[in-house]
Amino acid sequence: MPKMIPLKSWVCDSCHQLVGINDGWLEWLSPQDSGPHSYRICHNRAKCQKHTNAYDRADMHIREFLEADGLQSFLSNLDIGPLLDPDQKYMPHLPDMRSFVEAVRRLQIPFYEEARLYFDKAIDDGYFADQNEVGVFLPQTCKAIIAGYE
Repeated sequence: MPKMIPLKSWVCDSCHQLVGINDGWLEWLSPQDSGPHSYRICHNRAKCQKHTNAYDRADMHIREFLEADGLQSFLSNLDIGPLLDPDQKYMPHLPDMRSFVEAVRRLQIPFYEEARLYFDKAIDDGYFADQNEVGVFLPQTCKAIIAGYE
């Protein structure tokens, strides 16, 4: 696999090849009765999109979830904010918080996407033994994992 560029290339959840910023897609399921779930990064082509035939499919170009504007797109799934919902009547439900947070990390944290390819090896080596829930995903930690395991 060619060298990844942080926040500009990802691994497709279907074909496991690199996805670039121009052909990347984020897809998920968003049923009205249970809330969004099953977030996936893939190529913008039918053979890589898993939720193509689902009635509750939702998707957008990956660019819509990058940088500050993209973070706001993600956060609006958690809370539309005090200006639109001052009484918190419309707080969304996320039945699959892990998949949501993983998508946010993959698209917002530099070096996370490549580092996660080595997480199993790092766990086996006890790399995370002295890390807390914040430090384990910081860019400098991810960069050190890549340097140590690539």
